[in-house]
Amino acid sequence: MFTLLTNPLKTSAVTSSQVTQKVLEAAYELYLKAPQVSHPIINLQEVVQRTDMSILECRNIIVKANKLGRFPDCSLSS
Repeated sequence: MFTLLTNPLKTSAVTSSQVTQKVLEAAYELYLKAPQVSHPIINLQEVVQRTDMSILECRNIIVKANKLGRFPDCSLSS
């Protein structure tokens, strides 16, 4: 008779966190595999294929992580 509703904010926060983690893991793998030149290149298309996220979402997550000190001196390609 009663339907239990989950908290949409809690659900979206967990999902957002999981999505961010998935993108960062894929980007990190590509960052480590990139030739270690002055600016290792992370291919956004490959991150998109691995995560099923949009290219803009992947780019924004990687840029935000870069501002926090992850992926130092990296370049993005699409």
